[in-house]
Parts: sequence; structure tokens; C-alpha cells
Amino acid sequence: MSSRIRQWIAMPGWLAVCGALLVVLPLLQMTSLHHKGLTTDEPLHYEYGYRVLNGAPERTSALNSSTMPFSSVHVMTSGNLALLARTWSIPLDTSWNGQVKRGRYATIALSLLLALYVLKWSYELYGRNGALLSLSLYVFDPNLLAHGQLVTADLPAALMTTMALYHFWHFLKLGGKRRTVFSAVTLGLSQLAKYSCVYLYPIFLAIAAIYCRFRPATEGAKPNQSHSRTWNLRHWFIVITFFVAVSIVTINLGFGFNGIGTPLSRYTLKDPIFKKLQATPIVGNLPLPLPVPYVQGLDLVKFEERMGKAWGNIYMAGKLRVNHHDGTLHGFPGYYFYAAFFKVPIATQIIFFAALVGYFSRRRQPAARALRREEVFLLVPILVYWLYFNFFFNAQIGIRYVLPVLALATIFCGRFLATPESKLRRYTAVILVIWAAASNLSYYPHFISYFNEFVPDRKLAYRHLADSNLDWRGNEWYLMEYIRRHSGVIIDPRKPQAGRIVVPVNALVGVNRNPEEYKWLREHFTPVDHIAYSFLVYDVPKEMLPQGGGDSKGSRELPLSTRHQ
Repeated sequence: MSSRIRQWIAMPGWLAVCGALLVVLPLLQMTSLHHKGLTTDEPLHYEYGYRVLNGAPERTSALNSSTMPFSSVHVMTSGNLALLARTWSIPLDTSWNGQVKRGRYATIALSLLLALYVLKWSYELYGRNGALLSLSLYVFDPNLLAHGQLVTADLPAALMTTMALYHFWHFLKLGGKRRTVFSAVTLGLSQLAKYSCVYLYPIFLAIAAIYCRFRPATEGAKPNQSHSRTWNLRHWFIVITFFVAVSIVTINLGFGFNGIGTPLSRYTLKDPIFKKLQATPIVGNLPLPLPVPYVQGLDLVKFEERMGKAWGNIYMAGKLRVNHHDGTLHGFPGYYFYAAFFKVPIATQIIFFAALVGYFSRRRQPAARALRREEVFLLVPILVYWLYFNFFFNAQIGIRYVLPVLALATIFCGRFLATPESKLRRYTAVILVIWAAASNLSYYPHFISYFNEFVPDRKLAYRHLADSNLDWRGNEWYLMEYIRRHSGVIIDPRKPQAGRIVVPVNALVGVNRNPEEYKWLREHFTPVDHIAYSFLVYDVPKEMLPQGGGDSKGSRELPLSTRHQ
């Protein structure tokens, strides 16, 4: 039997497995939300989406500096679901929290769309087995699962980054007016998802330079591919102008053309870089073709990232750096390398690094060179974002910031099963996917708090990372259930107390509190249990209390968590 016939016969099975994975993804996300409250940032994003839909996208304070028009999708979804519920007489939670929670279904739908792009891109690069591997790793990635169900900008940023890069790849590879428009529009839409997508502009230029520089000689020999330098410069000038124009129009549509044409001189700016531009006579007086809220947000996000205004202290490997909100805070170099080491499944890391080794091997083979050229659309953005977030970004408060990198990495993992492949590689891939799935599902429904097997005692994960890597609020229901079953527990005492103590993990390490507050507990006691990984339980004998300790009667209200971007 020929290989082509075998492939044709195997196609229905491949489609069935892919379909099953695409069903498992939203099922995991929807069922894991059952008892989950709102995380810290969700109300902020939902509120801004509501204001955008009602024609008021202005930045009212630093609290909504990083919220984006893409959040209006969550509001529209929530409203439509409410309308369907009323039509079918289904009980409906009309509270503010209920509205925000319904908006989560929009993110789940976007997460499913991203899964389809992961599958399609990997299929076009690596074939069926590579695509199935990429999709499996995506579906069972705890970080993409966790943030693929929340009303925030993180998953939309990963989706739009992937879409923009995919369509840019098609535009450069195949050309054509339709692909040009698709690429320009998706790039423009990415700017409505999250401000980190602005780096796609230099990334696109770098990719285009590399891709064209290493064009095969046979491709350059085609009659319509060989042109003079003047023609090429004119061609690229037109392309770049078109992409910029489409981006400007798209951004204005997203912000309702609010304040378009306002020169920088009329802005109230905070970041030094923007202030310097504002003070430049020619630049400061030019009418900007961008909406005021978009420019204000860029300025505020950069200012807050420089000054540390939007988050608390930062924490890594048991070390805390205190944020004085005055620009003196500097992050941990390599923070996101460290976070990925513990929060990405070990099996996924093995597959990624094996694929990376394959990328640098067999360099002289024409087929290998051709594939490497196509992979620059994955590896260049991974490299740029990875270097930026690890060494030039101070907001080190959670791996969610690098979701676009994780999505692109799952696509690249498909190279592990690229043709030609061996049975050993296929069996190895199956074992590793099963390991990744089992590891991820062992944390169900608390995917945000996932740590891999490099942390054998899950109660001690706080010794490595905290903040939204471990707790981002939303687990209050589990705390109430624990209190109901265990009478006499002492909740967040804030001073030395004897008895069974329950402490929020971020308060324990000092992310959103004075780090001295629980120093006595951190240094002298080990947790005996956890509540949804967000709260740690300690048994503190009276005779082991530090001097000045005592008994406690009753509990204290949990503190509000520090806002994160």
C-alpha cells in the first residue's frame, strides 16, 4: 500500500482527534470556572470595554491605562448571552460580577480561535503529526488554559500576535492583494488588543529583511521576482505606507476617532520620552492621526512600567524587591526564563528544546534551509519578546505577559514531528503529551497556580514565584468552604498568633503587603496545607510563637490585592 493511500485512510482519524481536542479545550475552561470569582483585573477591563461601546474611551485614570477596546468584545458577548437567557427564561445573574463572568465566554471563544491558528500554522509547516502535537500542547498548556478564560488583554494579545504573524507570513510567501489586506488588517487589530503588540512593527521589518535576504536563488530567478533596487525600494515604500495607513484607520475605529488630529503639545504627558517629543517644536505641533486615548495609554503604560506605579513589590526565588513607586525599582534579569522553567510543563520544554536542536542541525540540506526560512516568523518574535520581557521590562508580576511567546512556541514544537520522522519520535511525543496533560490536569480547576514537577511540594511553590503566577484572587469560595469545614481557623492575622493560621500567599511573601508583616511565619514555620493554592495553612503552637505573640479570637477581612496591568 502506497504512503499516499495510507495517509488518505488515516485522515479521518486525525480529524477526529483534532476535533476531540478542540472540544476538550472549552470544556476544561468552562467547567473550571464554576466556583471562580473575579480576578484582580477583570472588572477594569470589562468596565473599559463598556465605556468604549458607549463612546467614552477616554483614559480617566492610571487604573485603565492598559485596558483596550478589545474588551468591548467581552461586553457584547455578555449582553448577547443575557438577552438569550431572558428569551429562553433561563435564570440570570444580573449583578456586576455576573455580567463580567458572562464576558469570560468571549475569551474562551477567542482561545478556541487561537487553537485553530496553532493547528493550521503547524500543519502548513510540519504536516499532520506536527500539527497534532502543537494542538495537544496548546490544549494542555496550563498558562494558556488559565488566561484563556478571563476578561483580560492577555489572551487577545496572544491571539492577535499569532494571527498577525501568520497572515504576514502568507503575504510575504504567496503575495496577492487579498493576503496584503489580511496582513495589514490583523496587524492593525493587534493594536487594539494590548500595547505590547506595538513591537510587532519592528518585528515585521526584521522578519521581512531576513526573509527577503535569504530568498532561494530559484525564486529570485522568476521573471516577476527579479527587479531593480529602485523598483524594490518603491515597492516596499508602498507596502509600508499601506500597512501604516490601515493601522491608523483601524486604531481610530477602535477608539471611535476620539481626539484625532490633536498635537502632542496639547497632551498632558508623564513619561520622559513622550515629554521630550512634546517639547520638540516641529514634532510637538504636528497634528497626530491617532486617537487621544491611544496615545495617552502608550504614555501612561510606559510611565507606569518605568515608575512601578501599577503593581506592588516583585518577587522571585525567595527574594523580594520593594517597589517605592519612584522609578528606582529594577527587575530581576531573566525573570521570565525562571518563571517558564517552573510554570511550563516539563514535557513541553523537552519538546521545544529538541525542536530547537533540530533547527540547527542538517543545515546544508535544501529542504532544511527552506523550512528554517519559514520559521523566522515564529523564532524572531519569540526571540525579540523573550529578550525584551526578560531584560528590559520591570513589571515582573506573572508569566501571563509572555502568552504570545507560549502560543508561538507550541507551534514551533510541531517541528519535533516534522517529516521525516521516526516511530521512536512519535512514541516519545505521545508519552510527553500524556505527561503534559496529566501534569496540567492535576491542578484542575486552579490552572493559574500551576507549577511543574520541578516543585515537588506544591505548598512550597511560593518560595519560587508569587503574584499572578500563584494567586490573582478569585478563590474566595474555596476559602469560605474551608472555614465552614474547619471551625476556629484564624484568617490573615497580620501579627503572630497561635492556632491554625490561614494566610494569603501574596501577603505571606510581601508582594502586596509590608514584607515584615509575615516574616515570623515565613522564617519559622512550614505550611501544612493549602486552599486552592492561594491560601496557605499553618499550625502554630503557642510555645513556638516569637516573643510578643498571643492567641487570636476571630478573623480579619482579606486585603485587596494590588492592581496589575
